[in-house]
Amino acid sequence: MNRNYLTVLSVVLGLTVASTHAFAGSQDASDLKTNKHEKGSFSATNDGVQSFTGFVDLPYDLTNTPLLAMGQGAVTAKDAIVEENKEEMTAAEVGELMANPFSYLWFAMIQNETAWWNGDLLDATNEGTKVMNTTVFQPVMSMQLTEEWKAIFRPVIPIQSFDTIRGFDIIEDEADSSLIITDWDRKTGLGDIVLWTAFTNNYKPPFVWGFGPTIMMDTASDETLGTGKWSAGPMALATYITDKWIVGGVAQHWWSFAGDSDRDSVNLTDFQPIIRYRLSPQTNIGLAPNIQYNWGADSGEKLRLPLGGGISTVVMLGRLPVAIGLEYYYYVETPDIVGPEHMLRFVFTPVLPSPEWSRTPLF
Repeated sequence: MNRNYLTVLSVVLGLTVASTHAFAGSQDASDLKTNKHEKGSFSATNDGVQSFTGFVDLPYDLTNTPLLAMGQGAVTAKDAIVEENKEEMTAAEVGELMANPFSYLWFAMIQNETAWWNGDLLDATNEGTKVMNTTVFQPVMSMQLTEEWKAIFRPVIPIQSFDTIRGFDIIEDEADSSLIITDWDRKTGLGDIVLWTAFTNNYKPPFVWGFGPTIMMDTASDETLGTGKWSAGPMALATYITDKWIVGGVAQHWWSFAGDSDRDSVNLTDFQPIIRYRLSPQTNIGLAPNIQYNWGADSGEKLRLPLGGGISTVVMLGRLPVAIGLEYYYYVETPDIVGPEHMLRFVFTPVLPSPEWSRTPLF
């Protein structure tokens, strides 16, 4: 087991659990402002309010859509806190808060991706299609820095179950000089944790954006489930929101700066275009694939390009708002040696009230 594994994982999970206890102790169910509505009122119109706005599910690799709608005026921390502390909020207001990682609600996203892999390496070993699975836990935590500036923290904690072969980097689709054609071996465990932090002072529609650093940590519980490197780089996101359309994108890049000297350096770009059409205030269809380009790979092994789409909606589990989504992607471009051809993604995202301290400016 990697020596960094327990230290980094316990820090990330500890902060998440501590924050969860913080909001549980400082707030009650009324913080979601749903306690004065019947369950059905979130989709009905006879209570004088609109339904939830569409929620964009946010796929793996921490690339997420920051959707916000807090009204037409300038939004400061003071304004937003007053809005959230109203005696009663309409379902439409709750929905607008739910739709945005930059809002004061926190998210506990759970995402599962099942991918079917093929390629020359499988042919050489007389193997059929390999089914790879990744389950990702992605808490999204917002914090008010000043009256105008806000930050969000998003650790991406992957649990992976991959068929691996000695000498092949299943994460970056690269073979090294020690590649041995032998039996495949199933490995399940923690992958490399990624943490990105986005800062913004422009979090009201129609155009929202953020930027900050992203870091990929050498936390894999088995060397075949990670890059063996510590990597970091920039990230940026921008989204344009209308009543019917959500269009934007998230870009990240990592360069390795430390880690196992026997492993290949990391020079990886991830871009997630986001196009969503709102069928109703609470349901949308569209796509948000993760396009990856490995600059250090050989020709024919650099690009992963999936095309597809899916549907997402918001439901109420009692008083708890939950976003659920299902998407399918076909890879029109994938590494020749071995890579994904088809992928099915399921997203389950409970929405939680934030602790009071996170909504108070730190400076």
